[in-house]
Amino acid sequence: MPRSTPAAQGVDARGLLALLDAFEAPGHGYHSLMVARHGQVIAEGWWAPYARDRVHLGYSLSKSFTATVLGNLAGRGLIDLDAPVLSYLTDLASVSPRWRRVSVRNCITMTVGHSADVWDWRGDAKLPPGDPGDGDPLLPLILACEPDGEPGEVWAYNQVGTYLVAQAIAAATGEPLTVHVRRLLLDPFGGGAGKAQRTLQGRDFGFSGLHITTPAILALAQTWLDGGRWQGERIVPADYAAQAPRPSAASLAADEVGDWAYGYGCSFWGASHGYRGDGAFGQFAIVLPEQDVAVAITSEVAVMQEVLDHLWRHLLPAIDAETDAAADVQLAHRLAELEHRPLSGPERRPPVRVLRDAASQLPEAFGAVSLETTQGGHHLLRIEHPAGELVTVVGDGQWLESRWPTPQGPELAVVASGAWQGDVFTAQLRLVETPHTILVDLDTASGTARLDWRLVPLTGADPLGTVGFPF
Repeated sequence: MPRSTPAAQGVDARGLLALLDAFEAPGHGYHSLMVARHGQVIAEGWWAPYARDRVHLGYSLSKSFTATVLGNLAGRGLIDLDAPVLSYLTDLASVSPRWRRVSVRNCITMTVGHSADVWDWRGDAKLPPGDPGDGDPLLPLILACEPDGEPGEVWAYNQVGTYLVAQAIAAATGEPLTVHVRRLLLDPFGGGAGKAQRTLQGRDFGFSGLHITTPAILALAQTWLDGGRWQGERIVPADYAAQAPRPSAASLAADEVGDWAYGYGCSFWGASHGYRGDGAFGQFAIVLPEQDVAVAITSEVAVMQEVLDHLWRHLLPAIDAETDAAADVQLAHRLAELEHRPLSGPERRPPVRVLRDAASQLPEAFGAVSLETTQGGHHLLRIEHPAGELVTVVGDGQWLESRWPTPQGPELAVVASGAWQGDVFTAQLRLVETPHTILVDLDTASGTARLDWRLVPLTGADPLGTVGFPF
């Protein structure tokens, strides 16, 4: 996307500076921010160690990418939104009449008929075992939970609907969802990196697990802002582009609060201003048609409504307000210097090994912890694990990156800094391609190390489960 300045696009940079002030409360969890107006980027910044070209787990923001792919395929006649979703996946005669009435459109709007999510994929629930290429063991589990309401008339936020859409796309086209995400979206958006979490059989989730860059998130928002076009090329049909943000009547009747009370369309949420795709812990693609503004945010926040409140309070009044060229310069400098300040301290100690504190949030497989000093004067943290020792270089006054092996195959990027504070060595291990941070407190007095999460991932307490497969 082309670049411009806030003033040139009629935005007062002082409002964006106030937005950064609101974001940067002590201990905040923001990772990136991009704002575009009239199709031009007017503000962009990453809080180090997060960076422009690095992917970030989007959680349910993945659903909006899935919905965009679905619209494109439907527009080309490769999948029928009003066909029974199971017609792509199984013999319809083998399922109940109510399941036969569940359409692809019902799935992408979460009006399958279930009054609650019937697939608890979150937490420590284990996915069915298997190998890539095996049949889908999740489908019979899903079909065993018949909708308790009529499809199209009952809405509940769920994972089942989007999962079925992802499998229908793969069946209808002969290619998995992520192939289409790459070809139709990421490559036209600039060819940024992409990763995805999958079942053990190699099936894309569709509802979560997509790791994308912030520019790709902004490009998705801009595509919808432009009525389904990306830089003049139509991505989704005009009728689908108009329909997808429109909340269903069933979703408007749901018991939601705040900006979530404005209903749900085709994997996009309504809002008090415009509409959005979003994911847990503060991943946002925000579309503001009235202001001709698109916003992308990645973060690690506990209360997502606060992110939107800050935007409404500071960004909206800055649009078409009196501008200030000096504030443009101040904003550019500030955005270039965003960082999560690394921990630092002069003290170095002899090597030490302590046991895992039994109260730690990380699983018991993450065992004893050793700490030593590297030749370069940094700290070397070793965590014993049945799959192999997890070695992390911990920067002093800087963020240093390490890679952890995972049972799934891909490595997990870990960026860390730490320092001694009295008898306790404190470190932050940022899983920098996800929203999440591991907090380490190694206490020589007690002979234990506490291994906790800042915010526990939806996939469970095991950090190795957050890894994505490149595509």
